[in-house]
Amino acid sequence: MYKFEKLPQLVDKRGKLVHKGSYSKRTKTITTRVWHHSLTKLSAGGSKIESFADFHVRTNGWPEIAYHLIIDPKHVVNGKATIYYCVDISKKSYHVGNSNNIGLGICVIGDYRTDKLTDPTIHSIVDLHKALVADGIGKYDKAHNEMPGYSWKACCVFDYNKAFKDVLDDMLPGSKQPDPVPGLYTIQEGDTFWSIALKDGKEGITVEDLIAANPGVDPSKLKVGQTIKFGSAQNSYTPKPETPKKDQSEYKYPLPSGILKTGSTDKTGIKQLQNALNAVYFKCGTVDGIYGAKTKDAVTRFQKVYLPYEVDGVFGSKTKKKLQAVLKSNGF
Repeated sequence: MYKFEKLPQLVDKRGKLVHKGSYSKRTKTITTRVWHHSLTKLSAGGSKIESFADFHVRTNGWPEIAYHLIIDPKHVVNGKATIYYCVDISKKSYHVGNSNNIGLGICVIGDYRTDKLTDPTIHSIVDLHKALVADGIGKYDKAHNEMPGYSWKACCVFDYNKAFKDVLDDMLPGSKQPDPVPGLYTIQEGDTFWSIALKDGKEGITVEDLIAANPGVDPSKLKVGQTIKFGSAQNSYTPKPETPKKDQSEYKYPLPSGILKTGSTDKTGIKQLQNALNAVYFKCGTVDGIYGAKTKDAVTRFQKVYLPYEVDGVFGSKTKKKLQAVLKSNGF
């Protein structure tokens, strides 16, 4: 057993999170401990390992969650943040593209462009780092954006050097702000439109932008080495300028109020929802006013693309707002 596995704040989650198959075994030795942050604010409901696993498996189509080890500042044990062991280190998980085979993926939950590192979090990062070094797992520590092909990635921009100046000076020498996003991008192992889209930040490149800018590319069948429009895709999917709000009845595809889900009896509202989903190509079959399996599936697929941390198959206020925006962008 490795020393890191004996850390008192470590919880073994291998095989216990949602998965669809398993990653393949490494064929090379781990050389680099690659540090990520989740880019989800600590206050967000989706900032938890279960949501990450669901997104990585059900939306990105990966076999398992991306990271081998995840540090969770929201769960503290004896003054230290919980460390989850999610994927066996012998596997090459999808977290750093063509360097997956030599990289160990470690993620600290939070968006440290705005969130602040807590003392329990720092303690666990230091403990984990020391244990991995003692175990001989990896020789180097790098941020995600210091790995080949990912210099534009908004990872670890909180700068480990600064954060751990007094306790871990040598951890990540050279940690830096991301480079400008390249106009063209070459697909790496494990990449999907959903994993590389810059959903926030100054670039604001979305999954919808990538789909619109690369009409001949099937997002579900990307190939390593394939070149796509990336930075140049910005604003390819351009919502129409904001217009004064109008009553739902004035829209071509008005949307119902309230919540709709399996068992709902509002046939008029369900028909409105079904018409809208069909209009934006999230097909749900015949417009029959029944919130059945096909309608729930269409809502779920819509949420996986536009609300990846709110996937429940239920039509509510957030789904309505996003669906209305998509309808507007399509001229409805």
